[in-house]
Amino acid sequence: MYHGCPLKCKYCQNRDTWDIKSGREVEIEEIVNTVLRYQNYIKPNGGVTISGGEPLLQAKELILLFKELKQYNIHTAIDTSGMFKLTDTIKELISFTDLFLLDIKHIIPEKSKELVRRF
Repeated sequence: MYHGCPLKCKYCQNRDTWDIKSGREVEIEEIVNTVLRYQNYIKPNGGVTISGGEPLLQAKELILLFKELKQYNIHTAIDTSGMFKLTDTIKELISFTDLFLLDIKHIIPEKSKELVRRF
């Protein structure tokens, strides 16, 4: 898994995650093993939250990760801009996600477009 974000919001606190080509690729098994090492600290009320950049750029990989985490009854959450179409892949990811944190840029579409560089 890697990182990236196409929005490049003016107020972004994670600018280092914008570039999809930078960062370090990590195998799902490595992530699961890391989470399991901390399992006693995150249960019963905690879990794993994937944020970014934009996590939905990696929806297929997140499905695999969350399927693995669900085998250990780990709560799963995604912090996303929600700027993606509701594809079959996203629908499948939703089925393995316990919580979505949605980052609405602005309630007025024109103001939202001023805040992100994607448009």
